[in-house]
Amino acid sequence: MQIAPEFEAWTQAPADDELRLIPIGGLGEFGMNALVVHSARSLFLVDCGQLFPSDDQPGIDSIVPDFAYLEPFADQLQAVLLTHGHEDHIGALPYFLRRWPIPVYGTAFTLGLVENKLREHDLDARLLRPVKDYGRVKIGEGEIEAEWIPVTHSIPDACALVLHTPQGVVVHSGDFKLDPEPLDGRFTGLPRLKALGDAGVRLLMADSTNVGRPGRSPSESVCREGLEAAFEQTQGRLFITTFSSNIHRLQTVVDLAYEFRRRVVLLGRSLDRNLTLARTLKRLDLPDDILVDVKDAHLFDKDELVVLCTGSQGEPMSGLARLLRREVKGLPMEPGDRLVVSARAIPGNEVAISHMLDTAERLGAETSIEGLGPVHASGHGSRDELADLIQAVRPQQMVPVHGTYRNLRAHGKLAADLGWPTERISLLDGGLCLRLFKDGRVDMPGVVPVGKCFVHEGVDHMVDARVVQDRLILQEDGVVFATLLVDPQTGELAATPTILSRGFVMLSDDEAYAELLAGVARKAYNEAPPEVRKNGEALRDTLRLALRRIIRKTTSTRPLVIPVILEAPPA
Repeated sequence: MQIAPEFEAWTQAPADDELRLIPIGGLGEFGMNALVVHSARSLFLVDCGQLFPSDDQPGIDSIVPDFAYLEPFADQLQAVLLTHGHEDHIGALPYFLRRWPIPVYGTAFTLGLVENKLREHDLDARLLRPVKDYGRVKIGEGEIEAEWIPVTHSIPDACALVLHTPQGVVVHSGDFKLDPEPLDGRFTGLPRLKALGDAGVRLLMADSTNVGRPGRSPSESVCREGLEAAFEQTQGRLFITTFSSNIHRLQTVVDLAYEFRRRVVLLGRSLDRNLTLARTLKRLDLPDDILVDVKDAHLFDKDELVVLCTGSQGEPMSGLARLLRREVKGLPMEPGDRLVVSARAIPGNEVAISHMLDTAERLGAETSIEGLGPVHASGHGSRDELADLIQAVRPQQMVPVHGTYRNLRAHGKLAADLGWPTERISLLDGGLCLRLFKDGRVDMPGVVPVGKCFVHEGVDHMVDARVVQDRLILQEDGVVFATLLVDPQTGELAATPTILSRGFVMLSDDEAYAELLAGVARKAYNEAPPEVRKNGEALRDTLRLALRRIIRKTTSTRPLVIPVILEAPPA
C-alpha cells in the first residue's frame, strides 16, 4: 500500500453532498474499533473500542483511539452507535463520554455491559438509548437513519448496522457469523440484508477476521460435544475458562453441569456481573441452586463441582490466575482435576496461555483437549460466510474492516474473485478518509490525524507515549544517572561528575567504566557554549546525547540517561 497523503481540508466541514467515513481505529490491527461518520449535518461514531496493551507497553492498562479528528467539530457530535458489547468495540466509551457526553445507542445486552462500565467511572448512564432488533433511529437532524440488523456472534444481541444516508445505504457488518443453529434461536438477519441488496446498497464494510479460514465457522452448538466429553472424562473438579461475555458458551456449561449433577462455582468479577445481566435480560437460563459460593466450595466433593473462571488469555489478575497461585482458599487444583480452555488465543497471548497451562500441569491437572471434540467455535464467519454476505448485499463499493492489513487485503481479493472490479474495492487504513458523494463519486482524499492514547488506571489523564517508551527502555537496558555539581559563581564544575546506574550492565571493570562516563560528561559540559549552560533543558539534552553516544558505542545498549544538574553549596 502506498503512503496516503494528508487530507489537508480535514478540519473543514463536509460539503452538502459529501459523506466521510474515517476509521480512527480497528483497521490494520485487531482492537480499538471506531469509525467516524461525518456529513454536512451529521457526525457520530460507530463503536468506540479499546486495544489491550502488549508486552512492549509496560504499565499500561488500556489503549484507546486518539479522537483528534473530532475536536474541530466538538459541538456537532450527535451519538455513538454500537454493534455489540465486546471490549474492542465499547472499551473506550468511558474516556470518550467524559469528553463528549452524548447519547449511546445499542441493543439491551450491549448497553447493559456499557452501563456497568459507566458506573465504574462515575459517568451518567442516562445517556444510554436502547434499540431492538430491526429498530431504526434518526441521528441528529434526521438526515441519516440507523437500523440494527441481528447477527450471530460470540456475545448476545450483536448487530450489523445499516446507515440510510443521502449518499446511499451503507452496511456495516459488525462482527458476525452465519450460524445455522444459534443456541438462542436468534439468526443473522440475512433476508433483510438481501432485501437491502435488492434495493441497492452503496457500500459494505465487512468483518475480515477469519478471511484466512476456508469454509464456514462451526456453529456454537458443536461446543457441547467437547465440553460434554470433558464432563464425562473428569473424575475430579472440572475447571473451564472462557470469555465472560460468551453467554451462549456459559449456558452450555451450566446445562451440562445440571445434567451431570455438578454445582457451578464462579471465579472472576466479570463472570458474576455478566451472568447477572444475562439473567436479568432473560438471555441465560440458570437452574435454581446450581451456583455455589466459592467460600462453600470445600463442602462439596471434587466430582460435584465445575468451576467457571475468567483467565482464558492468561491474564495475571483473573480468577484462574489467582487459583493457580493458590490464592483461592478451599479450591485447590489437584491430580484428577481437568482444566479446559474454551477460547481461542488472541494473537500475542500465546506465551501467557502456555505458562498458565504449564502451571496447571505442575499442580497435577489434565489440560489436553485431545480426544474431547470441539470446545470452542469462533464468533467470526470464515471465508464462505464472508462471500455469502458480499453476494447477499451486492454493494456498489466493498470495504474490508476489522483486522490487520493482511486480512483486509485478503478480503479485498475475495471480493475481486467474486466479480467485484478493483476500482470498487477500497482498502482503508487507520485515519484514511473515504468519501461518498451523491452523484456516485467515491474518493480517498488522504489521512487525518490518528493515533493511540495510553491509559493507566488511577491517573486522570492519558499517559504520553514517551513515558511508555521510557518504561520499555528501563525494562530492557536500565537507567544511568549522571550528576554534575556546578559552582553558581563561576559556572564551572565544582567536582567530578558522579555516575550511578540501576539495571544497566556495565563493562567488566565497572569503576573504570564509570570514570569513562564521568569524563564524557565533564567534556560535554566544558565544551557547551555559554548560552547552553544557562538553559537547563538544553544543557541536559547536550549531556544526555553525549552519554548516549558513548554508551551505545561501547555496550550496544540504550539505557535511559538522566542528567542531574545541582548547584554546589556556598563554601
